[in-house]
Amino acid sequence: MLSKIEEAEALKAGAEAARTAWQAQLAEVKRGSEAALQTAKAEAVENEAAIRAEAVRVANEAAATRIAKAEAERAKSEQACVALRGQLEEVKRDSQAALEKAKAETVANEAAIRADAKRVADQAAAVRLAEAKEQKEAAEHASAALHVKLEETQRDGEHALAQVKAEAAARELEVRVEIIAAAEERISSAEQAKEEALAKAAAAEAQAGKLHETHELRLAERLKEQREALEAAKTEAVNAERSAAFEEKLKLSAKMEEMQRALDKKTAEELGEGAEIDLFEALKTEFDGDRIERLNKGQPGADILHTVLHNGRECGQIIYDSKNHNAWRNDFVTKLRSDQMAARAEHAILSTRQFPSGERQLYVQDGVLIASPARVVALAQIVRHHLIHTHALRISNEQRTQKMAELYRYITSQQCADMFARLDEHTEALFDLQVKEKKAHDKVWKDQGILIRSTQKVHAELKNSIDSIIGTASAPEVTQ
Repeated sequence: MLSKIEEAEALKAGAEAARTAWQAQLAEVKRGSEAALQTAKAEAVENEAAIRAEAVRVANEAAATRIAKAEAERAKSEQACVALRGQLEEVKRDSQAALEKAKAETVANEAAIRADAKRVADQAAAVRLAEAKEQKEAAEHASAALHVKLEETQRDGEHALAQVKAEAAARELEVRVEIIAAAEERISSAEQAKEEALAKAAAAEAQAGKLHETHELRLAERLKEQREALEAAKTEAVNAERSAAFEEKLKLSAKMEEMQRALDKKTAEELGEGAEIDLFEALKTEFDGDRIERLNKGQPGADILHTVLHNGRECGQIIYDSKNHNAWRNDFVTKLRSDQMAARAEHAILSTRQFPSGERQLYVQDGVLIASPARVVALAQIVRHHLIHTHALRISNEQRTQKMAELYRYITSQQCADMFARLDEHTEALFDLQVKEKKAHDKVWKDQGILIRSTQKVHAELKNSIDSIIGTASAPEVTQ
């Protein structure tokens, strides 16, 4: 492989040398032709000068002869120049052809050398691969043989160990049988009577234990049933009491609002404006990452437009309308439903203290969620989570409608109402704890104030006493 590369390098060097020689010859021929041309031109100039001088010296008749001779010489010199130029072009073509031929031969030799080198390398690689494969197969065969031999040795060892263990166990069993036979022969009669008595006592004890266990189980089951019944009755009574108390609280709250409305002498529009502002502020506080806007009075549409945002993308819209009237009107729902269709919002929530007859707290009418003001924020949280979830799943409109219907059914179910009641209960308990904590703090602060004032009073008395003593000691003497 190296000899062929060296041959290619030698051929390439020879081609370069031939190219250099041809270029040198071409330059030499070019210099010779240019010198001959210059010589011919010089001779023509000299002959022309001689002819003119001859024509001056001699007569006009000799001038014509010399001019003709000079023209002949000039034509001859021009023909020589043309011939030299033709030879020069021919030499150029020959040298260029030789150079191209040398290049082509060099490229062909180089390609042949590369092909031979690749073929030799592929053959060597194939041989090495075959050798490696054979070595791998031999190693695998050796490993398999060793593994089989190892398994056979292990099986033989285990078999021998099992045989030794079996022999030891058989011998131990024989010894035990002999010992037991000897002992049985010595205490046969007395042991039999004792065993019969013990067996009868054990049977009686077992029967008594079974009866006791059966009695305990039945008693435990009856106590458990009674306890569960008492707990269920207690829970039902507590829930009924809580529900009644909550209903009474709602009625008292409604009466207080009516009385406050009468005292304030505000119209429904003025009261609704305040409730709308409260709802807007509550939504802004709870969902600070969403876009929540109030629509101006007199502008068509709902009171509040809530655009749900998640990771910078809009997932849907919720519209709210706040009403604070003394009586329920169905046109509240009709208007909000039309506003929802106009705004193309996914959900519409009506906040009101008055409900249709027989309904309270949460209700769905014509696709509009009707909720008391205390339920609106919690309801908005549920609806917002539903919007983000359905948007993330990229479900179809039909599936979204189905999911929304299922959500509304759950919101108006007794299970959801119980959960809201528990939330109200926990909220009220937390509020009571906060009130008690405030009262305790007020008492502590009052006691602290009394002690601070007492301390200040004692400190003033102490200061006055010291000032009095110092004043008496430093009083100036009265001169007589």
